[in-house]
Amino acid sequence: MRISGKRRTQAPRQRKKEERLRYIDPAKVKLLLGNVVPYSILAKLIDVDLVALNNEAVVRMGGGGVKPNHLAEEHRGTVLGVVDAMEKYNRKLISNPELMRERSFYPAPFDLTIRHGFGNEMPRFHEGWSKQTSLESTVQVYNVGDCKCRSCYRPPEEHRAVLHLYKAMFKGHMWRISVPIQYLMKGFPLKPNGHMGYYHSFVVQHPDSYLREWQNQNGTFEDIPEEPRYNYVGITSRSWLVRMKEHIHGIETGENKTFYNAWRHFAKDDRVDFMSELIVANQSYDDIMAWEEARVDVEMVAGRALNMISGGFKGIRELHKLGCLNKKRPTLKERQAAIEAAERANPRKGVPNLLLAELWKDDSYAAKIICGANGRLSVEQVRTARDLNRMGLPVEKIAEKIGALNVPQVQRLLDGHTYSRIH
Repeated sequence: MRISGKRRTQAPRQRKKEERLRYIDPAKVKLLLGNVVPYSILAKLIDVDLVALNNEAVVRMGGGGVKPNHLAEEHRGTVLGVVDAMEKYNRKLISNPELMRERSFYPAPFDLTIRHGFGNEMPRFHEGWSKQTSLESTVQVYNVGDCKCRSCYRPPEEHRAVLHLYKAMFKGHMWRISVPIQYLMKGFPLKPNGHMGYYHSFVVQHPDSYLREWQNQNGTFEDIPEEPRYNYVGITSRSWLVRMKEHIHGIETGENKTFYNAWRHFAKDDRVDFMSELIVANQSYDDIMAWEEARVDVEMVAGRALNMISGGFKGIRELHKLGCLNKKRPTLKERQAAIEAAERANPRKGVPNLLLAELWKDDSYAAKIICGANGRLSVEQVRTARDLNRMGLPVEKIAEKIGALNVPQVQRLLDGHTYSRIH
């Protein structure tokens, strides 16, 4: 006997609708920041802050509670609508690819900083975080007043919006990971096969005794010398995070390299902060080589470099001289193998900077490097300052006339502590 009846059909499952973000592309957050913090939640947090900043000059996740943190009145004109302008510039880059090489960033003078895991009173952002998770966002706006110090002023060639993600790790040390915000935004034409350039840095904090002595003598912390910093300049044809993981693996397994040895050494000091920053992406082979060569030159001359050899094609020529490489345009993998071979051949003192040592004997080359870094005085400014000093002008007037960063910068020059190679 056949029993007929209505066929029961299952209602289709309702897919959880993903929340659309206004500015940020979660896929780019995953690519450039990985899962240091869960990328989908981090993308939402960045987006919330950018929407509030753009529309209301407000930081949504200001520390100490969920109450929005309104920026100072003088900052409003700088930040209102700025993220819309960045998004518009991204569309311009898509329709005008030649702009990418000339100026890939919209000149937005602000940084967004997100701290994760510091303090117990910071607000929770999302139910996906554990009860122990704490977050805080802050915004730094540059170039509002006349002050030219590092914390207030960003030179025109560095105008871009940067995200700084602070995370507590490395046996209690702070690790700051920084990327350009534009790279994380919808519409930015991030090339999957473009070369990337980055910095890994160690910053040694001033001891408390030094800070107290400075404040007692000066009554303020203004113009205090920068904390000692050591930099490794790196390039990769893959994601910079993949290369970073390889670096960390080399550090943890005891590989004998200047950069890795320095990392292990500094990790023993509780006053050291670790920083990693993606500086450029979408670069061709020739462009990234030129970028690395210039950056490593500046760091080596300043005594801050953790690179074993010069950067770019200059470094390739050094490897030729050492007999470790026979190609003029090696892949980055081939170049890295040659550097490792050179390091094995010089296990104690590292690879000698043959070309740099010879070039450094040339005063014109020294002047070019010494005066080439951002915030440094030009050759003309140095000479003018000395002329004005001989005429008896006060150092404050000299600093004003030559457009120096501050008075101590000029005082150190006149005292002979800096720019001694400039005649």
